[in-house]
Amino acid sequence: MGVKHSEIEFRISRRTMWVGDQAYPLQGITRVRPIDVKPRRGRMVGRYARKAGAWVGLGVLGLLVIGCAGDSLPPVVPAAFALLVLGALAYHTVQLLRGLTLPPLYILSVATSGTAQAALVSTNREQIHELTHRVVDAIDNPTMEYAIRVDHIEIHGDNVHGHKFDGDYVNGGKTLVDGWG
Repeated sequence: MGVKHSEIEFRISRRTMWVGDQAYPLQGITRVRPIDVKPRRGRMVGRYARKAGAWVGLGVLGLLVIGCAGDSLPPVVPAAFALLVLGALAYHTVQLLRGLTLPPLYILSVATSGTAQAALVSTNREQIHELTHRVVDAIDNPTMEYAIRVDHIEIHGDNVHGHKFDGDYVNGGKTLVDGWG
């Protein structure tokens, strides 16, 4: 799971909203709104418990089998097996700790004649809400010009094209970790 922060330009100019390289003609926007996405920590812990329980069960079963085999196995086999099980448990524990420290995300959702898209993802709630108001103001005021550099987040993990966030399908090339949403 990799989190990539990049600074991109959010601009409203000549009846077009630009988010980096993506252009949204203002007259085609049917709805714009902020969406708050909080990490599902309970779900993360539940998944961790299932995975860790499976690895512990495999470890106990493996130790029983190795114990029954007695001295017929080379000593490297039990050590390698123990390292495999402990390594898997450590990996899943680190993934859990990463997931538990995830911040809430705030999405600027833009709908254009159909599907809502996650145009911008940030950890700054106030900025996403401000940009939502700016877009609405620009729809009402054709001469409005506005530009700002914003921190945009892309999280590489589980792909969620078409994943539902707060009742809307959110598409648009954004990938979010399974812990969110």
